[in-house]
Amino acid sequence: MTDTLQRPPAAPAAPPRPRRRLSTFTLVSWAAAAVVVFFVVYPVGRAFVGELGRELPAVLDVLAGAKTLEVIRNAVVAVAAGGGLAFLVGAVLAWINVRTDARMGWAAEALPLMPLFVPAIAGSIGWVFLASPKAGYLNHALRQVLALFGVQADSGPLDIFTWPGLVFVYALYLTPYAYLAISSGLQSLDPALEEAARVSGCGPARTLFRVTLPNLKPAMGAAVLQLITIGFALFSVPVVIGTSARIEVLPVSIVHAVTRQYPPDLVTALSMSLVLIVTVVVAWSVERRVMARGRFARIGGRGARAALVTLGRWKLPARLLVLGYLGATSVLPFLALLLVSFQGFWTPQVDLGALTTDNYVDLWGRLAVRRGITNSLLLALLTATITTLLSALLAYLSYRRRSVAGRLVDGVIKIPAAISHIVVGIAFLVAFAGPPFGWNGTLLLVSAYVVIFLPQGSFYANSAIQQIGPEMREAAEVSGARDWRIFLRVVLPLMAPSLVAGWSLLFILSAGEINASAMLAGPGSPVVGQAILDLWTAGTFPLLAALSVVITVVSTAVVLTVLALGGRPNSGGAP
Repeated sequence: MTDTLQRPPAAPAAPPRPRRRLSTFTLVSWAAAAVVVFFVVYPVGRAFVGELGRELPAVLDVLAGAKTLEVIRNAVVAVAAGGGLAFLVGAVLAWINVRTDARMGWAAEALPLMPLFVPAIAGSIGWVFLASPKAGYLNHALRQVLALFGVQADSGPLDIFTWPGLVFVYALYLTPYAYLAISSGLQSLDPALEEAARVSGCGPARTLFRVTLPNLKPAMGAAVLQLITIGFALFSVPVVIGTSARIEVLPVSIVHAVTRQYPPDLVTALSMSLVLIVTVVVAWSVERRVMARGRFARIGGRGARAALVTLGRWKLPARLLVLGYLGATSVLPFLALLLVSFQGFWTPQVDLGALTTDNYVDLWGRLAVRRGITNSLLLALLTATITTLLSALLAYLSYRRRSVAGRLVDGVIKIPAAISHIVVGIAFLVAFAGPPFGWNGTLLLVSAYVVIFLPQGSFYANSAIQQIGPEMREAAEVSGARDWRIFLRVVLPLMAPSLVAGWSLLFILSAGEINASAMLAGPGSPVVGQAILDLWTAGTFPLLAALSVVITVVSTAVVLTVLALGGRPNSGGAP
């Protein structure tokens, strides 16, 4: 029997989807990613696999030596004590500025950047001018006050060249890193938990210790990891204060192994650098294990706003603590440097009639110092600009192409954050200063600076790109815009506020960088940090102070101008 029912006609086959061609934007982005990966992986591999692989017995001798064990012990004590104090102060300041009615808008905005306006080495020397036992300005003022009560003294009562003095200055310059991590966690934490605790009768203190802090473990873990990484790599503070106190720590020994003898003792420097890498890796592993075992509160949405804690009579002391920290890290050291810069020689006896500008005239007449200022500002400008643009490009590439390769590139970019700047400087010295490259001067310094500061730049770029919804890009694509036009006309302007903030931070850090510069800067490429250190070693204190004032004022003026012109980053925190 013939079937009279006809089958419906088969649907026409869908046309094959055209294969997307690689655009010039994609090719340039992946080429930039490949260059970044090369400059991160090759120097570290060349230094530690190539150099140390041939000198394993010598490495073991260095690591087992009494001198190495002593400087490691000193570094552990300084970082544990200074970092612990920095963590405590940073947590308190973050809570005051994010969760209480004691926050001051300008102070809350300035707190992360203010301590960085004065380069760490200049700030350390500023505290020497303040608290040196005999000639320190604070000590002189305190002795005059004590004399009113019949107490006579020729020195003290403060002494910056001691373990407490070293720990104090460590804490001052580590606090911003703890503050940034913890305040970011507080801004993201769902405030409903704290409000529920207060409704149930918990006071501010009990809510803080029973609810807020336990749920801030991820942010606090990140803060501890940052303190360990940066603390063990800190060179400027211990070289100024620790050396005078006869307390040598690991980073200072690493730099001295390269700079105080010829030929440089790279085996000793790299062997000691292994200790820094192992320390950071162990700290990172512990932090990951702790975070993996914990259960934490969810992050609040955009509409989540925490009710500010009313401090009442504690509001004024809280604000004084914030202002006191800003004064200790920025204002007092800068004023001490400013005063010494107008003196003929450093003395606590200030004669206003004898103050002079001769040091600034002399400073400008010194070719090496003038070149150091010019080089540092040029390096800072190039580093901040190149790093910011690279970070934006790679963040957009990773955002558009959510692939394994994109995640791998993003992970490689973060590697320098876990390596001391000193280690990166040694790695670039080994990899690029000799054959076949033969790099030196500005090229070597800029390459190293970009690698060192790329993690900070990528943090701001990734944060900015996450705030841009896909609708903006899709609308531009529908209207026929190509990749370059979308990136330059749509994505980059929307990222601009956060990128400007990141550029400002990178400029400040680059202008005062001394850790890698101690390895890479030479007579042909002087930088400010190295010039300050040379003047300190020579005992030319008024010129040193004048140089510190100049670089601080210029850096601050550039950054404030850029921030004023570029706007401020979008913040997910409390208003």
